[in-house]
Amino acid sequence: MAYSKRIPPIKIKLSINEFNILVETLTNMMDCGNESISKKSEKMKDKLLRYSVPIIEENIDTIVDIRCYPNEMVDLFYILFYGVADIVEDVETNYFNVLMKVREKISNEKANNE
Repeated sequence: MAYSKRIPPIKIKLSINEFNILVETLTNMMDCGNESISKKSEKMKDKLLRYSVPIIEENIDTIVDIRCYPNEMVDLFYILFYGVADIVEDVETNYFNVLMKVREKISNEKANNE
């Protein structure tokens, strides 16, 4: 069987500052107290530092090219969301109720169009 090279389908380009903020956030989340988030943070940090590609061109700013698989993006979302959830104390609007109203409106529109 021949070796097949599989490139992760999700591509993110970050500035140097954005890359540093992302890796620092992952570093901080490694000590968050949630074992699952800590392990995922450590794994994602290691992946970013090993596989990210700095792109240096003369006419544009230096960027960091990051490639991820969908499951890695899901993990990254949960890590970042877990970190942000501690910052946001009180949510003034119940967006779940807003979601339910929007979904009901869409269902009614579809029913009326049929």
